Amino acid sequence: MKTQTDRVKQHVTQEYGAEPEFLWPERYPDYFIYRHSNNRKWFALVGRIAWTSLDKDSTELVEIINLKFDKDQALDFAESTEHVYPAYHMNKRNWITIALDESLPDEMIFELIKKSYLLTDNFNNHHS
Repeated sequence: MKTQTDRVKQHVTQEYGAEPEFLWPERYPDYFIYRHSNNRKWFALVGRIAWTSLDKDSTELVEIINLKFDKDQALDFAESTEHVYPAYHMNKRNWITIALDESLPDEMIFELIKKSYLLTDNFNNHHS
């Protein structure tokens, strides 16, 4: 059975034609980004971090995805939505982190990926 991360990778490739880019293969081999082909902006970062980085009391590793969110609303959304966290290692006002641990349904994650994709697309986003 495919992991949620595998399903997300398959969805992003099929839906957006984006392939994972490993920008830091030596230092962070588990991290990759997705970006637009036209403007090269990132719309997702996938990696593996300790739960403690998301304020959970566990040193176990979890795969996560960081996604762009509405400007200055990301922190409120993360704090008011179960299983969504303030962005790990990104601007917490504009990005969110989701654990790819089956705690959220794929459909919700796919919708949030779509939002991130649209927010980072110059052609669709006239107020960036």
